[in-house]
Amino acid sequence: MQFSKVCLVFDAMEETASRLALTDLLAKLFSETDKTEVKKLVYLCQGRISPQHTGIELGMGEKLAEQAISLASGAKAEEIEKLYKKSGDLGNTAQEVLAKRTQHSLTQHELTIAKVYDNFYKIATISGQGSQDTKIKLLAELLVNSAETEPKTIIRFVTGRLRLGTADATILDALSVLKTGTKELRPSLERAYNLTSDLGLIAEIFYKDGLTGIEKIIPIPLNPIRPALAERLADAAAIIEKLGECVVEAKYDGFRLQCHKDGDNVAIYSRKQEPMTHMFPDLVQAIKQQVKVKTAIFEGEAIAFDEDTQSYLPFQTTITRKRKHGVSAKAKEIPLVLFAFELLYADGIDYTQKPFHERRQKLEKIIKNGKIIQHSKIITAKTPEQLQIFFDECVANGLEGIIAKDVNALYIAGARKFAWIKLKRSYQGNLADTIDAVVVGFYRGKGKRTEFGFGGLLTAVYDDESNTFKTIAKVGTGFTEEQMQWFNDTLSKIAVKEKPKNVESNIEPDLWVTPQLVVTLTADEITRSPTHTCAMKNVEGLALRFPRLTQIREDKNATDATTEKEIVDLFNLQKNIQLRDA
Repeated sequence: MQFSKVCLVFDAMEETASRLALTDLLAKLFSETDKTEVKKLVYLCQGRISPQHTGIELGMGEKLAEQAISLASGAKAEEIEKLYKKSGDLGNTAQEVLAKRTQHSLTQHELTIAKVYDNFYKIATISGQGSQDTKIKLLAELLVNSAETEPKTIIRFVTGRLRLGTADATILDALSVLKTGTKELRPSLERAYNLTSDLGLIAEIFYKDGLTGIEKIIPIPLNPIRPALAERLADAAAIIEKLGECVVEAKYDGFRLQCHKDGDNVAIYSRKQEPMTHMFPDLVQAIKQQVKVKTAIFEGEAIAFDEDTQSYLPFQTTITRKRKHGVSAKAKEIPLVLFAFELLYADGIDYTQKPFHERRQKLEKIIKNGKIIQHSKIITAKTPEQLQIFFDECVANGLEGIIAKDVNALYIAGARKFAWIKLKRSYQGNLADTIDAVVVGFYRGKGKRTEFGFGGLLTAVYDDESNTFKTIAKVGTGFTEEQMQWFNDTLSKIAVKEKPKNVESNIEPDLWVTPQLVVTLTADEITRSPTHTCAMKNVEGLALRFPRLTQIREDKNATDATTEKEIVDLFNLQKNIQLRDA
């Protein structure tokens, strides 16, 4: 397919906020796409060139992109920089500069999806001496052959500023609409995606084998499965009323990791499918030794352990194990214990389709307790009193709380269901839980904070129905000086001049940012607010009262943040807790 057709659709998508319209535009584009190109097109629609778990990133900043524009157009770097400062959009700048070319190459070729994607892939994967110059030349080659709006799309893609307003759910809807005219195939497509974390692969199989091929998909070793999520209830009595007799599992405050073994190959992924194998050589060795099957996928929570005091360390200590350098030394300094709690796949069998009691039985059979990998602690509770005693024991030992599990429930990848219910020690206050919020803007520092350039955050929660982020809190407390400097440096790189299309806000921060960074907040309570847009009806929404930062969650995607529906549930849960304690 001609890349120009893709650009025209992307331009139209940028102009609409309607999810239905976005779906229809994508479905039409897919209908014109050959089965040999659909995988590449889906990755481009995601703003990626490969699934998250491959670890392949484009890695091309604005300065290199400006050099490529200069090389392709003949314009001086100073002119490009001046135009960029004026427009605030390097894609628009590229389009403007390249439109002024007085002479076109005699060997100019029409761009196709395959050509654009292949150059992007080479840019992402080339390394070594001279690789920077090669990246510039590969990008310039595309720009030389581009026309009309193609330069804008190309530059926005390589600089991470593609503004389509699509989420994975929209792409799944479009694939269903392509075949049936409706979204009826979305559940089957989503299930397959949740089991593989590769939307391009799902589209390719769907084009080739239709729904039959999609329904045959089972977990694939070395392809992470999107994690199941837990619901909340107020107390032990409510959990037993909901589940009846259940398994109750200790909830550890560490890294939730998904571990894959495929023969001698071991891979470890974060909850947002990032490859983390190289960070945990101690866990890799333990998996090879303790997992007694050829292929397996299981989940565990890794938590730092103090061998001298025989106690678990807080998350702030555990997170220091996430590093690119000095890995071996840090592993010796801060050893981890991996508490295995879910089996998803073993030797060709899809255990996500087995009830929990069967998954747990097989987990204990194929993974033997050892120094590094241990089974999560569980009990069976028939009464609220039994559940409460175990909860109190877990909290007394410094853990977060418990997860209650329906013994007959399947593992529901990528979804939040009452198959799992969490009860955390934070529920003992007025606010029923911490909040994972997405940063959508920030404020410049004033007074004592002037030197850091950072004063506070504007945060939002995720509305998964409309694929938008709705504000819930301005956060100005809970920051260390080191964190303030980190936020200024990090957020400045993803700052944008205009409010992102997928953000709903009545508040104007000093700088908007692309919604991608997740932070954990605590607060005194959730209150009604005329200012914030979360769950807004008429003139009132919901907001956090006296919010404070507790953690930076680089292990979560923006779409993994607390949802608007969860905030409404927490608001109601909070009222029940307050009434109970009154």
